[in-house]
Amino acid sequence: MWTLGCRHIQYALAKISYDAPYHEQSQYTGETPIQALTALYLSGEEHLIKKVILDFYHSRSSGPSTSQYESGNRLKVIPTFSLFWVSMIYDYWMHRKDDIFITQFLPAIQGILDWHERQIKGDQETIGIMNWWTAIDFDKCNGWGNSLGSEGSKSAILSLQYAYTLEQAAKLFIAFGDPERAKRYTNLAENINNDIISSCFCNEKALIADSPEKLSYSQHANIWAILSNAVKDTKAKELMVNLLEDKSIQQTTFYYKFYLILALKKTGLHEHYYARLKPETPLLSTDLLKIPEELSANYSDRNEWGTQPNYDFLTTICGITPAAPAFERIRIQPVMGDLLEIEGSIKHPQGSIVVKYQRIGKTGIRADIDIPESLQGDFLWNNKILPLRGGKQMIEFSLVSELIPEY
Repeated sequence: MWTLGCRHIQYALAKISYDAPYHEQSQYTGETPIQALTALYLSGEEHLIKKVILDFYHSRSSGPSTSQYESGNRLKVIPTFSLFWVSMIYDYWMHRKDDIFITQFLPAIQGILDWHERQIKGDQETIGIMNWWTAIDFDKCNGWGNSLGSEGSKSAILSLQYAYTLEQAAKLFIAFGDPERAKRYTNLAENINNDIISSCFCNEKALIADSPEKLSYSQHANIWAILSNAVKDTKAKELMVNLLEDKSIQQTTFYYKFYLILALKKTGLHEHYYARLKPETPLLSTDLLKIPEELSANYSDRNEWGTQPNYDFLTTICGITPAAPAFERIRIQPVMGDLLEIEGSIKHPQGSIVVKYQRIGKTGIRADIDIPESLQGDFLWNNKILPLRGGKQMIEFSLVSELIPEY
């Protein structure tokens, strides 16, 4: 699976971060964040993610930013995708120190978020179906890119994604000297979250419906409820279990698995990640050159969202993620699943991070870690935390001795 994903991302990047370089020869803001993060972790090279951020910046229209770059005469406005552009800037801020580059986008971020705020109607701060292509997920059974929920209704998915983006933007504005705007965005996100919980939560199903009418349910609305902090702590974990177990609700496709895994990790259920790869294992018995965008007899290899497992192998299984902006502090929290041994590495701005894990019994681990000398962070295993320092170190959690750091 790793090899297929690497080949697919190389195929796309050969065309300078195009989505579907043969079929569409264009970029879409929905799938590009997944592609950009995967490329960043595979190569350590940030120029491609900077390029696509600039491309979408240059594609802005008078409303929300457009969702497609190099589209010729076809102007496509997908409001949900404009929010993903804001998230892409936030992701870049978390991984690289590049203040001058980032600050130029703050007025555009403000414009996008304020435009979405104007779409709020009624006595509750929630967004309804808009007069544009409100794409959510890409399921042929439901219609490609159609919004979930009834026409004209208030949408839990659209509202909660907006709340999630507001919280990310608030952190950016705090970091770059506008705490008042950050506070306004944080308060708006909290109000949206509260309104969705009060109007869309179904006690009987213990899930959030796609709209206040509670006619349909999806994994998508509940994923955003977790990511946006509409539900937290124990309630978030319960909601995560329910959205995974209830097969009667609309399921995510390969495209939305990226956000499903983010929610899984946020609720502390990341040990279930390895088992989530099972639907993708049929890929390994086929004659594919790249990972397809869906599993079907007539698969398409057009979209790079299928490369998401490569990102997760490094950030979830190896567990290497930034714990502070610009990757200035790291967090390593491996998830071994059924694996007995793991080796992996990424290129950090200060050098390479190399990890090697070996399972000890059912709940133990031996971790050999090598991080740049100037870097610090934390290692997490079974709800225990050990500080990391620069250089080589060995950590062991076992049944006999829970914690043996060796330097």
